[in-house]
Amino acid sequence: MDISSTRDQAIDYAPCRYGGSRLWFRGPRRSLRASYIACVGGCGVYGRYVPSPWSQILEDRVGRTVVNLGIENAGIDAYLNDPGALATAANASVVVIQMTCAHNTSNRFYATHPRRNDRFLKASPSLMSLYPEMDFTDIHFTRHLLVRLHGICPDRFRMVAQEVQMAWQSRMKSLVSRMHGEVFLLWFAPTALDDIRADIPMEEPFLDRELLRAVMPHAKKLIEVVPSDWRTEDEVATVPQLEQHRARHLPGLRAHCEVAEAVARAIVPALQ
Repeated sequence: MDISSTRDQAIDYAPCRYGGSRLWFRGPRRSLRASYIACVGGCGVYGRYVPSPWSQILEDRVGRTVVNLGIENAGIDAYLNDPGALATAANASVVVIQMTCAHNTSNRFYATHPRRNDRFLKASPSLMSLYPEMDFTDIHFTRHLLVRLHGICPDRFRMVAQEVQMAWQSRMKSLVSRMHGEVFLLWFAPTALDDIRADIPMEEPFLDRELLRAVMPHAKKLIEVVPSDWRTEDEVATVPQLEQHRARHLPGLRAHCEVAEAVARAIVPALQ
């Protein structure tokens, strides 16, 4: 079990699995016998440091079972590489997919861990040729890799960004095509989608509206939520001191409430 699922003693995340998956999700475990809604994505779905993530709030709003399939720091590959998680999402009547972590997608330049997608495994010969001066031996995370590559040469970094975008777009289309129910894409971030730039390794790099044009014909709707408060200082103060820096980058309860309301409004017609 991922130690991150148990270290915060203030909240019981009740780690659970579905359908023989090798991945741990936030519980309590929901029954899959009746029609249900599946929420797929990264940290914004999992709800670290939040007693009630938006999937739970959504369940109360719509009166349907909602399964939290969020994986911290994961990309699309975690689902495509795990038959149990993929089947659980695919069999939902409605699937909400948070668009996140494009940089955690294996591509022509670098490979990530098949389940813990934020882990950098190795650089390809193509990337080593593009950055011959780069020493990859001390790189363990994709974010660290991107910061180093951009710092060495922003111009060459654009080639990496374009490759990651193409890989993400292809995997997202593949993921959406495997869903049996209605698919809603979710943008849930502190920055509007139109303000994202693909040429720098920022908080959520590479994703933009242009990239979604090839994906949107396969989805029902794009839900965009930029909360008025991403995480307040009061919320940060309740987090263990050593983890407060991390908490500031994750959405708080108010943000989760806002996204739950937006998702509920969007998907209710599909539940009729």
